[in-house]
Amino acid sequence: MTTTSPRTETAVRTTTSTLLAGLILSVVAFQLNATMLNPAVQHMQNELSATTAQIAFTTAMFFLSKAIFQVFMPRLSDMVGRRRILLISLGILTVGTVISMLAPTVGWLYLGRAIQGACGPVFTIALLTLREATRSEKEYGTKMGIIIAINGGIAGVDVILGGWMADHWGFRSILVFALVATIIAFVAALRWVPESAPSKGEKMDWLGVVLITIVVIGLTWTVGGDPFGHRFPSAWSIGYGIAVIVAGLLFVAHQRRSPNPLIPSNELGNRAIWAMPLTTILTLTGVMAIVNLLVPSFAQNPTAGWGMSATSASLLFMAPYALVGWLVGPFAGRMAPRVGYVRLLQVGILSSAAIVAAMVLVGMHNAVVFGVLIFALGITYGGITNVMLNGLGVLLSPSNAPGLLPGLNGASFGIGAGLSFTILGQAITSGSAVGSSSTGGYSTAMWISICILAAAWLVTLALPAPSIKKDS
Repeated sequence: MTTTSPRTETAVRTTTSTLLAGLILSVVAFQLNATMLNPAVQHMQNELSATTAQIAFTTAMFFLSKAIFQVFMPRLSDMVGRRRILLISLGILTVGTVISMLAPTVGWLYLGRAIQGACGPVFTIALLTLREATRSEKEYGTKMGIIIAINGGIAGVDVILGGWMADHWGFRSILVFALVATIIAFVAALRWVPESAPSKGEKMDWLGVVLITIVVIGLTWTVGGDPFGHRFPSAWSIGYGIAVIVAGLLFVAHQRRSPNPLIPSNELGNRAIWAMPLTTILTLTGVMAIVNLLVPSFAQNPTAGWGMSATSASLLFMAPYALVGWLVGPFAGRMAPRVGYVRLLQVGILSSAAIVAAMVLVGMHNAVVFGVLIFALGITYGGITNVMLNGLGVLLSPSNAPGLLPGLNGASFGIGAGLSFTILGQAITSGSAVGSSSTGGYSTAMWISICILAAAWLVTLALPAPSIKKDS
């Protein structure tokens, strides 16, 4: 099958294979900036004279920015074009990567990572584009699984390479590599991704975007703390909480009156519109920082942990986790239409919580057991849960606004990930301070994770079953 865009027919002629390649390269460019720095936590602390909590907050800023732009960019792509938004996002990623690469202080790294995070819609737009280009549920499920698995890590190569580069040349070398990948992705998207705008001519509800952005930022800062050092609980937390409630009520009232609502009024009571984002927020808050912050921090901690190098921690723990998720993802996506997306999601969340419990009870006392459990978490979360969360975000979206729920769900990934790094990062820092031999902070972080995952499972009970395409 060859796909062309009527507006760019001379520039874009693509087959299903080159389309998939262009989408994968775009997702890879974003993902390298999300995962390759994870093994370099200790290096960033040393080179920028920062604490674990500060480095965790740079990642929190990355995901908060991702959440904000996910609110409206996928829906905007319905109106002005998927390809156009994809290219703008990759351009933003380039700017943020350069700033992060040259950052002289952790404050500048906050800024660079926040700009990078604005590229987050790349992944959601890739799934929407893929959905439009596939004719059967089996084909979509398989290819979706590939893209989502890659979004969780490039088969482990990214973290191994990131750890090795950090050990030899520092964390900035990782950002140079990511910058080159982003430029390649931009060229591939320009050549191979056709334009499509299923809601062309409709207008964006910008007031609705502002109000829901206030909700996103306020919710994140209420629980996870703000960039100015105010942490929960404080008077600022109360203020942010009030802002969330007020903005949320104004948003609902505005949606009922707006001629072009961000969420159509008849969809405000749709269980999927609130249950799907809440499930994603809770799941990401419970899991994201376990592998991407706690594991490398504990493995490299010379007093509380095992004092490994970034390369060793990546090779032994993070790469196997990413690799097995990459392998299992396509099979989970292919199996979901038969078994049920919601059922597989519930299995993935419960089994992930059980694995984290085993980590805190047994794994921290034995590196081999620790590694086996991280590998198993790659199956239950990276290969199953992550695929189901993303797939349901697309499948449960209203047919008259296909970019709506993927946008809200994508924002929820950013909110959850940011909260995870902030909350668990603070727990680690306060309970296992620099130079301390106590593992209390790491244990506390994992128990918090388990409680949050249990709450996520409860919310999945409210999720409706998606309607799926008939295989042709």
